Amino acid sequence: MQKIIGILIIGIFISGCSVARKMGNEENGNLNKLKSENIIENVEEQNITNNNFFIKKAEIEIVTKEGKEKLLGNIKFQKPDKYLISIKGRSGIEGARIYISGDTILVNDRINKKLYWGTSFYLEKKYGLTLGYLPLIFGDIVLEKSSKKNMEKCEGGKLNINSIVKGIILNYEIGCEERKTILVNQINSFNQKRFKIENKDFFKTGNILIPKKIEFEDYQHNTKVQIKILKVELLWEGSVKFYPGKGYELIELV
Repeated sequence: MQKIIGILIIGIFISGCSVARKMGNEENGNLNKLKSENIIENVEEQNITNNNFFIKKAEIEIVTKEGKEKLLGNIKFQKPDKYLISIKGRSGIEGARIYISGDTILVNDRINKKLYWGTSFYLEKKYGLTLGYLPLIFGDIVLEKSSKKNMEKCEGGKLNINSIVKGIILNYEIGCEERKTILVNQINSFNQKRFKIENKDFFKTGNILIPKKIEFEDYQHNTKVQIKILKVELLWEGSVKFYPGKGYELIELV
């Protein structure tokens, strides 16, 4: 169950990079109201974690060596670091609820009446991620201030950036016209890819360009996750609250 929970956490988080107020009638195209000629500044302005949001419905396909799993999910995000994720089967019955905030991870396994608990170290140990990196999975860019200097110029409509964030090597491919991250690779100390996040099929909501399709590949665990967003809300005004299951068995995430 712990492995499945980890995969689901990653899978649902990826869905956040397609946040929008609504999907049905959005206009395709590029940004037309950029605030600056600075590409990196524009990319940061489009980080969706700059605001609260609520992904009301997403289809998630998870592929591992054990097989393929299709699920439904939703996620609420409240600044600066609260996430509440609901996982449902295709029938719509909720199987798990995941809460992440600061240094805490809590998971209600509603099927087996178990409450998993742990810290953000679980994400770092299993996937090389900490809360500071989670915006990467939303299609956002995370850069140290020092790495913003001496950026290379666009070539072929793309800007490639190598950056070290809290000791982790990140390789970004930025679309110069879109002003969005198209691809990000995490590289380990042996110059090997640990995971890849690819954003595709961009559409526009207000002044923010958003990918409709997100693909995540974890090379270490031989796992792929693909997300399709069905209903989402930007500038959500609710709050994130987690209620542990009463009488659930406590199990530590290690």
